[in-house]
Amino acid sequence: MISRRLTEAATFAGLGLTLATTAPALAQDIPVQEAVPELHEMLPASIREKGRIDLATDANYPPCQSFDQDGTTMVGFEVDLWDAMAQVLGTEIAPVSIDFGGLIPGVEGGRYDMAMECITDRAEREEVVTFVNTSLDYGNAFYFLADNEAITAGDASSLCGLTTAGQTGTDFVSKLEQLSAWCEEQDLEPLEIGQYPQQSSVLLALFAGRIDFTLSAAASVEEIRKNNPVEVATISNPLEKQNYLGAIVAHENTELAEALLASLKVLGENGTYDAIFEKWSIPHAALDEFGINMTTTNPRD
Repeated sequence: MISRRLTEAATFAGLGLTLATTAPALAQDIPVQEAVPELHEMLPASIREKGRIDLATDANYPPCQSFDQDGTTMVGFEVDLWDAMAQVLGTEIAPVSIDFGGLIPGVEGGRYDMAMECITDRAEREEVVTFVNTSLDYGNAFYFLADNEAITAGDASSLCGLTTAGQTGTDFVSKLEQLSAWCEEQDLEPLEIGQYPQQSSVLLALFAGRIDFTLSAAASVEEIRKNNPVEVATISNPLEKQNYLGAIVAHENTELAEALLASLKVLGENGTYDAIFEKWSIPHAALDEFGINMTTTNPRD
């Protein structure tokens, strides 16, 4: 599943708007990794017996992961990463896409061995699942239709008092809540914040005029801008802070957590890890060292 082009598209009726994004064509391949027998033995017996890791994701967030035109093939920097990790571990990876809100409960409840979807490592999430940290986040931006006269370009305070929404269960909702609190600190009106189960529904709401703006990864915003006939404008988040992202496993699944961590270290040492982030033009999101629950064990300034 390495180096495949992917498009996940939906069309807003009558307007011809591509609501999901198209990942860029990427020429460079990531080499297939050699299995490390010692790392394979680190895997839980249940995974070694079934011969695969069952992984949950929400494949609607390029450059993390998204779907090809066939509706089943996934591509993205995390796809390349989990493929390489599985190869080092000498096992298969079996990804399935579900709504983001089901990722943590699905892992906690044992339905999936792990989940990856650019999940932000937050202290409260560490109380529920274990994070194996794979990267830093790569930046977010507020985006809106450029003809929205209520919003002033470059002025985040002009968003105050407006209507917005995010996908249920994602950090985007909490960041919108943070912006709303910031507005009130500036003696401005708070935001009216809604939630939708899928990111495509958030985009539909934006293009249909039901919300004034929303928040997404900066790289995704660029793809939205390139793939829609309407002009999309952005405002940087004045509260932006780069956080750890990671794969999640159940607390009791320590063997899998340690095996995943060991596979990342192999990829870091042989250069594959950095090559993946260069391929997807996000080298600023690469980690210098890997760890577990780093938000609490190695907090960033």
